[in-house]
Amino acid sequence: MDAIVLAGGIATPQDPLYALSPNGLKSMLPIAGKPMVQWVLDALSGASLVEDVVLIGIDDFSGLSCSKTLHTLNDEGSLMGNIKQGAAFLKELHPRETHLLSLSADIPTITPAIIDASVMEFQKAAVDIYYSVVERSVMEKRFPGSKRTYIKMKDGEICGGDLNAFSKEAALNPAGLWAELIKTRKSPLKQAALIGYGTLLRIMLGQLTLDHAAERVCARLGITGKAVRTPFAEIGMDVDKPFQFEMVEKALLG
Repeated sequence: MDAIVLAGGIATPQDPLYALSPNGLKSMLPIAGKPMVQWVLDALSGASLVEDVVLIGIDDFSGLSCSKTLHTLNDEGSLMGNIKQGAAFLKELHPRETHLLSLSADIPTITPAIIDASVMEFQKAAVDIYYSVVERSVMEKRFPGSKRTYIKMKDGEICGGDLNAFSKEAALNPAGLWAELIKTRKSPLKQAALIGYGTLLRIMLGQLTLDHAAERVCARLGITGKAVRTPFAEIGMDVDKPFQFEMVEKALLG
């Protein structure tokens, strides 16, 4: 499976990581002796189930390396725009491959074994979107005090992961409501209008299991999808704040 790495995003003075980010690019933040995105590229290099890699959002990647064939694309300015251009590029490059792997550049504790295990899990069913989630107990065991944002479901508390998979066709569908859901991820009211206020309320009240919630949301959006409970906290350990930077750097240095 080909992979895209979402590495764009400039830290503004209001960003908690602004002081740590050279030239403002968060993905190039030095951590444990390497730019943060290089840790992700190293993991992809060692993953046996990953083919080509598309790096999105870094103009000058001369200091970076990857053992897989590495392609680069400019930052489109939005998460959905970058996913779409990655999907269009890979559809042209490998038209027979139906899905792509998507990783953010700020999960530096990811490993080749975790990526391969995730790809194997994603390949078990043919759906449009595979969305990784991590249970609170898994996160707290590996990264105690990481202060992730959790959603309370009927069958446990979860946070979102940053290693997922998408169907190229779903990503490129101009009428896809799931794309609008991503665009409005910071506006609960707009998201509620998309997935239905009743469903959102039941999720917020913890009245739905994870699978039931995923089923209702996907039906509303006109896609097929699967929420994948991952045993790997590293997928959910993105670096957003200085204390998380310190926690992850300590883990990487062993």
